[in-house]
Amino acid sequence: MDPVLNPFKPGAGLRPPILAGRDALFGDFDIVRRRITELGEGDRSWILTGLRGVGKTVLIGELARTAINGGWIVAKLEVRKGHRLAEELATPLATSLRTATRRFDPSKLTPLLGVFKSFTVSLNLGVVTVGVDIDPAAGFADTGRLSTDLTDLFVVLGETVRELGVGALILIDELQEATADEMAAVSTAIHQISQTSPVLPLFLVGAGLPSLPSQLATANSYAERLYQFRALSILSEPDSRAALVQPVIERDAEWDEPALRLALDAAGGYPYFLQEVGKAVWNNAQGPVFSIEDAQIGTDIAREEVNAGLYQSRWDRATPAQKDLLRALAEEGEGEGVVVRDLARAMGKPSASALSVPRDELIKKGLVYAPERGVLAFTVPGFHQFIREHD
Repeated sequence: MDPVLNPFKPGAGLRPPILAGRDALFGDFDIVRRRITELGEGDRSWILTGLRGVGKTVLIGELARTAINGGWIVAKLEVRKGHRLAEELATPLATSLRTATRRFDPSKLTPLLGVFKSFTVSLNLGVVTVGVDIDPAAGFADTGRLSTDLTDLFVVLGETVRELGVGALILIDELQEATADEMAAVSTAIHQISQTSPVLPLFLVGAGLPSLPSQLATANSYAERLYQFRALSILSEPDSRAALVQPVIERDAEWDEPALRLALDAAGGYPYFLQEVGKAVWNNAQGPVFSIEDAQIGTDIAREEVNAGLYQSRWDRATPAQKDLLRALAEEGEGEGVVVRDLARAMGKPSASALSVPRDELIKKGLVYAPERGVLAFTVPGFHQFIREHD
């Protein structure tokens, strides 16, 4: 088949041709969008959680696109180690504010622009321009304390978009990489937004690994009541079928049922692997009907691609001591979480505390996470199979 016409798009943050299995989430966001646009009233913010490759970044991108098309003020950012969250927020928010100055009456934006200027100055964020010359707003977002200044910024942003008849959307990817103080500041600001009556039309969507809810709860005791937590998992078989079948039909091709069955079994509902399988099968198929031979070749190629690009790089980043822990987790867990004391026993260690150093290092590297206290699991689906087959 012509690779130019290949509809499948594996890759971090790339939008697949079909966003299978996420209709409920988009439906709920449409309700939020309409409440904000039609009533000027906000709603409880969301936290999206899931393992690597289940589509969190793609969903954030889709929500951003929807809000931008509606004329909202939108800031989409990714938290990176070694970079302050305030810095990552300032640039996309400034870009959206520059766009807003061309769409709306500038006088209605002046208070917000002044507070934003105060925010960037007080937190030493460098030169961040919004396209107009504006002085900092005295007495707002000027303390140098992130929680206080972010709260001031979010409140004024919410008040401004309500007057403009639109909404504000803040999207934070990889939120689990933020410091505890940064998480606390975000939750404090959203808490203040939620206490207004009616709730200001500023909506936040944070995304991260499954450990994120517990991190937020540790940073703020009320965080578990502040957000709606939406867990993204692997796709069901009907949704997996849709992800593989619909894009092919739209390009005048089709799967033999045995070929489709083989591809589905290989992918196991993992959204990233579904895209890799679809791409490889398409590129190696000889005709518009995908045979079981096409599927076998394609799944083998896809598995090699995922092994080399996703799993091997993570394995290579681990030290010998960390690899010992990863091996034990792969053997004991079968892809599920394992109690750390059971891992210690399997490794011949005297206690769970003997694993604290490699455990903490692997969590910092993003290779494992703690789904609950005293438990360890892989952040990437299928990593346990790779370790067992290739180590």
